[in-house]
Amino acid sequence: MEPAPPEFDLIAQLWAPLTLGAPGAFGLKDDVAQLSSAPFGHVVTCDQIIENTHFLPSDPLDWVAKRLVRRNLSDLIAKGCKPSGAFLSVAWPKSRPYAHLADFAAGLGQDLAELCGACPLLGGDTSTTHGPLVASLTLVGVPLSAAGQPILRSGAQAGDLIFLTGTIGDPFLGLQVRLGLMDGQGLEGAVSIALAPSPPPLAVAAIIAAHANASIDISDGLLADAGHVAAASGRALELDLERVPLSAEARVFLDRAQPPVEALLSLVTGGDDYQALTCVAPAEAEAFASKMKALGVQITQIGVCRDGQGLNLFFQGERLDLPVRTGWQFSGA
Repeated sequence: MEPAPPEFDLIAQLWAPLTLGAPGAFGLKDDVAQLSSAPFGHVVTCDQIIENTHFLPSDPLDWVAKRLVRRNLSDLIAKGCKPSGAFLSVAWPKSRPYAHLADFAAGLGQDLAELCGACPLLGGDTSTTHGPLVASLTLVGVPLSAAGQPILRSGAQAGDLIFLTGTIGDPFLGLQVRLGLMDGQGLEGAVSIALAPSPPPLAVAAIIAAHANASIDISDGLLADAGHVAAASGRALELDLERVPLSAEARVFLDRAQPPVEALLSLVTGGDDYQALTCVAPAEAEAFASKMKALGVQITQIGVCRDGQGLNLFFQGERLDLPVRTGWQFSGA
């Protein structure tokens, strides 16, 4: 078995370059980091990835790291915040060559630099384990709204229009193919996307901060996360499923599925779509959509907020019963 390299050599070779020279990182040569001040305080989000739960053992490790970054980044973007620092914790399996850790670091560094606006790595911890690969990333962010507050789930108002960035369903379809549960013909793009789904561009955060009353990333599934907004805001969210934006590949899947409404429900509950669902007042909607389109971001109105409670689904004018499973749920079983 390959011996572990000295801890400080590992830090110097792999993690210190990812600080991008941020003074508060102290070159990763100390036990703490110092955050730069934020006018109204920082926001923090944390997500982890676990081998055989969030990725397959055969997945390229640079893409495993990118998945970790994007799971966190999508939360900040949906909240109208930009990243200002990152903290990484890795439990590295003794069965994996330490040379492969460099691939993980490369993917992490690329996404922190390119997708997160040159966000520096400020600290963390690397250890070894006899179990699966587990990594956790904490992103510290700065709110971009004039009030200095993140855009929460709880701000939706009756009459707000519900918008969705990008398209959904491809990560779910790609995973089904990768697990051998679905024929992959015509779904090659979805398979690639499933490795590490992309969130909207970072510039979307400022648009959400300027115009949205409520916002959430839909990584748990569109229906599950729309339900979270309804519950937190004390409103009823009405979604028209035929308006849900799909990629060309997802539409091919839908066209050949029987019955199609069941297939559509599988896409809106599948999860791992790192897109943003936002509730925007009618007076703000035109400016909101125009700015999104100017960035080249696909933006689609898929429903409206009403007085009431819960999530209401419609398809071609007819109301649908909510499926038993609306998205990812924690299970201790």
